[in-house]
Amino acid sequence: MAFSTAYNYSERSIFNMQTLIEALRLIIVNLILAFIFVFLALEEVDWALLSFREKMDDIVIDQTTWNIKTIF
Repeated sequence: MAFSTAYNYSERSIFNMQTLIEALRLIIVNLILAFIFVFLALEEVDWALLSFREKMDDIVIDQTTWNIKTIF
């Protein structure tokens, strides 16, 4: 490799305060979203079990594959 094509750069610190704050922000936001998703998923499973035990027959309007009644 010739010296004319080599890059000269100074090393910089990978972990600084801005990177640490952004990483913590990303983790906290994802934890909040995961908590909301788990709560909504448990609510759907709870309703599916309750309606199955009580012999309730729901009219399914949503015909997509994400509907909890079509999954179970």
